[in-house]
Amino acid sequence: MADFVESAKNFVSAAVSRTSWEAQKQMRVRGKQGEVDKLLDQRRHLLDEVGQVVMNLYLKGALSDPQLSRLCASIMELDHDVKNREVQLEEIKKESYTADQTAPTPDYTPPPFTPPSSSATSQSSQSGRPPGPGSQTQMCPTCGNPVRSNALYCRNCGTKLR
Repeated sequence: MADFVESAKNFVSAAVSRTSWEAQKQMRVRGKQGEVDKLLDQRRHLLDEVGQVVMNLYLKGALSDPQLSRLCASIMELDHDVKNREVQLEEIKKESYTADQTAPTPDYTPPPFTPPSSSATSQSSQSGRPPGPGSQTQMCPTCGNPVRSNALYCRNCGTKLR
């Protein structure tokens, strides 16, 4: 019996020792990861500063590198688009609802409706589900949701279908 108790003590002691070592290792790993993250943040900040300097040189006309000039011109276009969208956003926010106002009309043409064939109607009435638009409804192999016959990707899970 003494051997069993001694063996159990050794086993528990070894388990506690290993757990303690693993916890210390995890703390060292987290500490180093924090240091790496801090250095990456500093790097990102410096890259942002480089970008600001390059943009300032571009705006002053003092940037001679064509590749950087092209990137700066793209950034300027994006800035212009952002300003336009912000103006549109403010206009939308200022709009108010009037009681006699009707719902906005959709900006798209809905797909043409094709009535299901009589065999699809009889099959759908047997299964208890209404027929889908068209008789060639396919199912996504990953999630099982219905997909259009000409779809390249599943709308639900994003699986590539073709």
